[in-house]
Amino acid sequence: MPSAAELISVVESADATLEQRIEAAHALAAAGDPRGAANDRVIIPSGVFTMGDPGRSVALAAYAIDRFPVTVAAYTALIASGGYHDARWWSDEGWAWREAGAIERPRFWGEDEWRAYLLLNHPVVGVSFHEAEAYATFRGARLPREAEWEKAARGTDGRKYPWGGEWRDDACGMRGVGPRTTVPIGVFPKGQSPYGVRDLVGAVWQWCTDPFLGWGGSADEAASDAAPASPARRTTCGGAWNTLQWSVSCLGRNGYPATARFSNLGFRCVAAV
Repeated sequence: MPSAAELISVVESADATLEQRIEAAHALAAAGDPRGAANDRVIIPSGVFTMGDPGRSVALAAYAIDRFPVTVAAYTALIASGGYHDARWWSDEGWAWREAGAIERPRFWGEDEWRAYLLLNHPVVGVSFHEAEAYATFRGARLPREAEWEKAARGTDGRKYPWGGEWRDDACGMRGVGPRTTVPIGVFPKGQSPYGVRDLVGAVWQWCTDPFLGWGGSADEAASDAAPASPARRTTCGGAWNTLQWSVSCLGRNGYPATARFSNLGFRCVAAV
């Protein structure tokens, strides 16, 4: 059996095929994948960046964002700690939703037909905004604002994709690329952002705190420090493994009810620095 370091070298290899990288990552999951730890965050420096299209200048303070989307393995800690029965991690709205539905774990959890999505180093999916928010609080963090997600993906040069201004093959997943499921974190090494953040596009739609105001963006709300009060839909960013190429960019947006729990919905966390 190859060592974890040897398997990671395959996962990170630009010369390996996607199938080889996924196979190595699955072997790494079985051996104990050290990536995707809860404290593996990248610091995004303070300053102005260009947000949206057409672009506008948005200033943000420094923050730290998860290098990878939260994985099945990382999310397990909330369940194992009894977090679904501990109101201190939940917003009032989220706790009321959890209580009303007797929710005790993510959707699909433990269901054999969803086994391909539940490997330990895949992004956790089937989590509502409320569950994602509870996990972030449990970790001493929070969900990102839309502007924070976009700066982590885009940097300061106004690029369309995390890797640059032009489309690049084998830099991310989407419909028709890879299997019709989630894939392990980090298997698209060409797709990292200018800050080294991974799997920002074409992995899972990623929950943000902003209300979804349509595909034109959330303008001033994106830069606000105040979380909106009970919007009809929350913004998600980045496209997913089953979406078309139009959504797979730093500008890709969609809106879902806070209670949505789909197989292409995941998240990452943000913390203060």
